[in-house]
Amino acid sequence: MKEYQWPYSHISKSEFLAQIVAVEKILQKYGSEYVKDSCEKNTWILSSDTSYNAKLQKHIWKRKDNYIRVDSVYFPEKPFLVLEFSEHQEGPYEDADPFPYDLSDEELEQEIRYSLGMEII
Repeated sequence: MKEYQWPYSHISKSEFLAQIVAVEKILQKYGSEYVKDSCEKNTWILSSDTSYNAKLQKHIWKRKDNYIRVDSVYFPEKPFLVLEFSEHQEGPYEDADPFPYDLSDEELEQEIRYSLGMEII
């Protein structure tokens, strides 16, 4: 298995990471508070002959009775973002519906509100 490499030649990794920061700012806007960082090892299988291992650091947030993390999902055409939820800081975490990383600011906020159960899109 190969070490992780950014799998998209047509998408900027820094632009993608900036969207994660944007999602976390929206989480804060709606009452989420930073708890701590977690580190985990992930494996992505991008095709039958391509997979990668990487250590990921994620911020853990708390909103009401839920712990929340922002995760990424690597689809062949482009990466998506997904919020993970748990009742316990140590997990297990369950994914909400993934959404494209390249949404407009308004669409991104709507997706976060939907994932938080605040409104239906």
